[in-house]
Amino acid sequence: MKQKEKVQKYEKKIKEISKTLEELVWEMIRDLRESEQQYRSIVEFAADAIVSINVDKKVTSWNKGAVNVFGYSEAEVMGQDIDKLIAHENVFHEAVELSQKLLNGESIRSFEAIRYGKDGTPKNVLISAAPIFSHDNLVEAVSIMYKDISDLKQTHNQLVQTEKQATLGIIAGSIGHELNNLVGGMLIHARLIKENYGKPDRIKEYNEYILANLEKVAVHGKNLLSLSRPTKPQLEPLDLNVLLQQTTETLILSGVLKYVTIKTNLHKPAQPVYGDRNLLEQVIRNLEINAAHAMPTGGVLELATALSKDKNNFEIEFRDNGSGIPKELQTKIFEPFFTTKSAGKGTGLGLPIVKNILEQHKGYITLESQVGTGTTFTIGLPIAKTA
Repeated sequence: MKQKEKVQKYEKKIKEISKTLEELVWEMIRDLRESEQQYRSIVEFAADAIVSINVDKKVTSWNKGAVNVFGYSEAEVMGQDIDKLIAHENVFHEAVELSQKLLNGESIRSFEAIRYGKDGTPKNVLISAAPIFSHDNLVEAVSIMYKDISDLKQTHNQLVQTEKQATLGIIAGSIGHELNNLVGGMLIHARLIKENYGKPDRIKEYNEYILANLEKVAVHGKNLLSLSRPTKPQLEPLDLNVLLQQTTETLILSGVLKYVTIKTNLHKPAQPVYGDRNLLEQVIRNLEINAAHAMPTGGVLELATALSKDKNNFEIEFRDNGSGIPKELQTKIFEPFFTTKSAGKGTGLGLPIVKNILEQHKGYITLESQVGTGTTFTIGLPIAKTA
């Protein structure tokens, strides 16, 4: 009897445990369903395009954000190759390589690229993606998010052009004074030619003077035209030593650096970098103009190039002995519209745009400054693997 009671007691406990486990399982299932519904709701109604593809790169999910960004309905894209769908010829190879990396198990974050909508409109997008692994650690799908930054990109380009025009104003003001001097000198020598018509040696001397000054006028005109053109990024192999020297020479000729003593120490040979010449000239101009403004009564600007410590980047250092930047303001100077200059001297866009241009080139900028001693800006750009 006792044995039977024990068995019944155990059976009762087992039933209680089974019931508890069953309730727990159903509770977990409900929680999972709720979590899945919340996840689906978040994904479905997200403003960003969120897409899933299988190992054949075929689309398996396409949220409302993707419909808004790319213009394709869900029915149009299901089972389509994602790269053939939104990557045109000019970016197709890059898109295929990116997809292959993801299918090989790599993740990417905030990769800037161009993809195309249904109507052929190019979209500037930030791509973040991660592979989804099976229980045996094989990639079985990839989840991709495309953030449309086309409007932001357009706003940035407008700001770049605004700052460029402001820089143009500074340089144009200095060039105007230079041109007056050059033209005045040429007018005097033109009169001297007229007065000394019968003296070939003197006429030759005056002609040489006029030709030399006309060449300077032509240089100023060329520089003003290049500054006024809209920026269209075009990457090419560049020698930063040459670019630094040419840009600095332009500012010297324009008179912007007339009170500044320039000292250079260039690393040779320069390691080539890939960059947009116009944009990187804008970086150099802004930093040298800033240095000149920090030394209104004159000073020394030291320009140096060097390899970075890890040998992966080529750096340019701009060291002035001007007024310096207070420590409490050093974290703010890269914020748009923040400026330490007096009214009419700056827009507050120069340094933010310099930073943005360098980030576009996968580069960087650092700052060291002490009030009353001076400021050092260092920019770095990745060395080109092939030039």
